[in-house]
Amino acid sequence: MNVRSLCLLASLLFVWLWIMPTAQAQEQLPLGSSMPEASHPLISTDGSEQTLASLQGAEGTLVIFWSNQCPWVDRYEDRVLGLQERAQANEIALVFINSNDASAFPDESREANRERARARGYGAPYVKDPQGVVARAFGASRTPHVFLFDAEGSLVYRGAIDDSPGDPESVQEQYLLEAIEAVATGDTPATSSTRAFGCTIKL
Repeated sequence: MNVRSLCLLASLLFVWLWIMPTAQAQEQLPLGSSMPEASHPLISTDGSEQTLASLQGAEGTLVIFWSNQCPWVDRYEDRVLGLQERAQANEIALVFINSNDASAFPDESREANRERARARGYGAPYVKDPQGVVARAFGASRTPHVFLFDAEGSLVYRGAIDDSPGDPESVQEQYLLEAIEAVATGDTPATSSTRAFGCTIKL
């Protein structure tokens, strides 16, 4: 086997390890629920403590479980940063949460969060969930995995960003954008739950 074939095999193995199903699927937070573990301490990129309660927006809060080494996060990043602008313009706060085990995956550390946020120009908090407490409370299993709460703090959308993880040009259903626009106008999203697609969260 030549070097090129070995590199391709290694790349495929890495992607498979990150998208393989978890041993036990977690139950997602039910629609209509309040934000769980809102007072649980999360670690910001500068090392200070934050909570979801302190980061909520006046008109809603979008929580996205995120990663520094997931290829599906890489593919979605530009789309999400565009949605961030739309959300923040309507006073819907966006919070990125990294719940992956940094002791097993050093690229998922707070320091790596800081570097990614700086390099990519994130305009929203990117916090570390050290023991995966918040991920478990949400029933989050993938990166990306989104949870949108309205102005009253009720969960109104959960799941995927859109229907085309691999190719933004092939998107037919913009689930999260439509949910953001519904929350901004005080309406209920037409689609409230979809299946998240991405790498498994490594707790």
